[in-house]
Amino acid sequence: MARDRPAVRALALPAAPAWARIATWTIAVLVALAVPAILVVDGFRVLATDTFVEWELGRDGFPPDLYGFTVEQRTTLAKLGLRSIEPATEGILLLERARLSNGAPAFEARELRHMQDVRSLFGAALRAQLVALIAIAVLGLLLWRTRLRTAVPAGLFAGALATVGIAVLAVPLILLGFDDFFTRFHEIFFSGDSWQFSSADTLIRIYPEQFWIDVSRIVAGFAVAQAMLLGALSWWWLRTARRRNAA
Repeated sequence: MARDRPAVRALALPAAPAWARIATWTIAVLVALAVPAILVVDGFRVLATDTFVEWELGRDGFPPDLYGFTVEQRTTLAKLGLRSIEPATEGILLLERARLSNGAPAFEARELRHMQDVRSLFGAALRAQLVALIAIAVLGLLLWRTRLRTAVPAGLFAGALATVGIAVLAVPLILLGFDDFFTRFHEIFFSGDSWQFSSADTLIRIYPEQFWIDVSRIVAGFAVAQAMLLGALSWWWLRTARRRNAA
């Protein structure tokens, strides 16, 4: 029966007062909601590196640039794009100074504005992830000696399960209809058509569609791998907290 499941019993706290049960469920839900986003941002942290860009653009089978960039030129500009969105760098100034082999600016004004938007979004995601991680860690420590000690591990466990569930449901949709997914993503996070470019624009040439398809696959796979590890660790933590509550 459902009431006999350890995870449910750990949250139910039958001997605890009503306020403790409500507080436990509230904290657990908030933590669970944060977990998928935290794990996805982790994936982007890993992929926003020179190592990934060099591997991706240089691997066998990656589509060549239709307008003449060599792999080296493409990789150099792609890595510069990454530097421009990272915190504590010169930002878009790096792209403003970039030049093509003929001396022309590598990026047009519209591309620069979009990359500024990407920098703002990426920075906000990194900051939000850090705040969430600190908040979860502090809650876990503060609640460990209270009747609410099961809240954080239960939330982490539920969030891990939710991440796997989202991946199972979303990845096939993303892979089968990537263009629609890519469009919806940009419509949500960017205003108007500021993110739409022609195939001849530098941003599309250094980050073609195949690049983003591969990024989506790897981020999803990495999130699932993290979720499985987190699920195992949080389950152990949850059982330990349950035993302490029963003592």
